[in-house]
Amino acid sequence: MVKNDKGWLYLPVEVKVRDLDSKLLLSYYAAKEGYNVFIGDHIMVELASVEYPEGIFFSKGGPHGFRKRIITNAKNHGHTVVELDEEGLIINDKKKYLRDRMRRDMLQFVTQEYCWGSYQKEIIVGANPDYEEKCHIVGNPRLDLLKPKFSSIYKEDAEQISNKYGEFILINTRFSQYNSAKGKKDNIHFKHIKELYYNFLEMIKATCEKFPYTNIIIRPHPGENFESYRKALSGFNNIHVIHEGNIIKWLMSAKVIIHNGCTSGIEAFLLGKPLISYVPFNSNEVNIPNQLGMKATNIEEVYAFLKGIINKNIDYNPKYLDRNEKSLFYYCDWLNEKFSYESILHLSNKIHLPSPSTRKLPVNKNAFIIKDKKKRKRRFSLTEIEIQNFYRKLDEIEGGSSRITISELTKNLFKINCGK
Repeated sequence: MVKNDKGWLYLPVEVKVRDLDSKLLLSYYAAKEGYNVFIGDHIMVELASVEYPEGIFFSKGGPHGFRKRIITNAKNHGHTVVELDEEGLIINDKKKYLRDRMRRDMLQFVTQEYCWGSYQKEIIVGANPDYEEKCHIVGNPRLDLLKPKFSSIYKEDAEQISNKYGEFILINTRFSQYNSAKGKKDNIHFKHIKELYYNFLEMIKATCEKFPYTNIIIRPHPGENFESYRKALSGFNNIHVIHEGNIIKWLMSAKVIIHNGCTSGIEAFLLGKPLISYVPFNSNEVNIPNQLGMKATNIEEVYAFLKGIINKNIDYNPKYLDRNEKSLFYYCDWLNEKFSYESILHLSNKIHLPSPSTRKLPVNKNAFIIKDKKKRKRRFSLTEIEIQNFYRKLDEIEGGSSRITISELTKNLFKINCGK
């Protein structure tokens, strides 16, 4: 039986469809190692970190103002801060990244900075050479979920999607800087995003016409206005605008994926799925995902690739396409038998923490009332059943019962531990 003496680990989740499964993966193995883990909606874990004992607070990075608030709050309440920037994989502008997301005034308060790969670490250390020892290449637990060990987690869901939609084309978008949730907005710095948005609409319409009996699923960026796609494409019966669940099950069940500059392009490539990078014009972006898969520069090339893949005339093997694996792995640490969650926990175990106390749920229930209207709007729902189902799949992979206890402290906030 595991003894819970490692201390407290705070794992906030910001975007459920992007972050939850990877954080659940980390929480599962952390609990098995003896950590008491708080996991849930970002704001709820923030509030828990004020009320509960000193531990390790896991920052997910963010724009400077957001990051400053999170790190300052954690430090003020005695926590050790570690950080894995969820946007650290695709860095198009080094100076902007250091200015907006990796400011030194906050980096000094981070005990361990986890990096996706060598590229991100070199950018950070290049500007902060005295902080090299705190920067560690670990990959990301999101990438762990793409590896053969965990493929069974999404197998059943992927089969259900395939049964519902058949052989479908998945189109991922990333145009929130123009097609924002609050409406269209012009910005001189994002003219290329606006142009890409309309190029993609044109390409999608042409694809619908060329393949009228093939379902096409559009998965917008979570910050986009989903209705804009439904409205613009309302005349086509084979279009489905869906943003539901982890991207992996959709990638696994898709016949082919089309994207421009999306992290999902890298994920599709690592899964070995047919991938089309649609690049209708050149921009100043240093765009790693666009160098993967088959590159189409116009609608006719998209059609030719799709026809070849759907009719099985193209023998798709990602290892022989534009960008080889070694080059990609400069940006993201990847080996089939090496796992990010193991690297993170190995480093976390080196942090000295006070022994966990038996402090109970705060008497002051008002501590978990969110007063800020903007923060309330960003919330998502998380249930004990969701966590149990995910852990059950991990138990099956590991070949036994983990004996993990899930305690709901308040809505969208859970404490996870093992061996008690």
